[in-house]
Amino acid sequence: MAKGTILKDLKRARRSGKPVRVSRAIDGADRLDAYVVGVGEKWVLLHTISDQIRLDGYSAVRLRDIDQAARSGWKGSAMTHRALTLRGERFQPLPEIDLDSTRGLIGSLTRAFPLLSVHLEKIDPHVCHIGRARGVTRRKRLRLQAIGPAADWASTCCTNRTADITRFDVGGGYLDALQAVGGYPPEG
Repeated sequence: MAKGTILKDLKRARRSGKPVRVSRAIDGADRLDAYVVGVGEKWVLLHTISDQIRLDGYSAVRLRDIDQAARSGWKGSAMTHRALTLRGERFQPLPEIDLDSTRGLIGSLTRAFPLLSVHLEKIDPHVCHIGRARGVTRRKRLRLQAIGPAADWASTCCTNRTADITRFDVGGGYLDALQAVGGYPPEG
């Protein structure tokens, strides 16, 4: 599908307020069911829907990686939208999130949420790094102070090239639970 068509589909989905299924041209990457809540020059922000049909945080994915974003072909989209509506769950835009640059996205997500989940799916679609962003270096590497699955904070930062990052997740049940148990990282 042409990128111009995908961009039009994403903008149409945002205006319609209906959920979409987003597929990306990355082997092994998750398919995301979500509401489109923002479209920028480089990134798209999605209010994600869990397998339990609950709104569960946000995902920012690179626009260039999306190969399909349509309601057609997803027979469960109408039922999903109705179930969320009946439960009183409504997707929420995040107007202060910069979707035009990776550096701006990292900064605005870090101001809005205590933890980021960072995915490098082209390198390994089954691994993500979770932690608190500590900035982007001049060499375009994200510095991340990681929190482990036991909610223990690393004392040093790991780095990843921003060009390798394909997706960020924020909010949502798991990240909220990690932050509730682990608290905020020690300043270092």
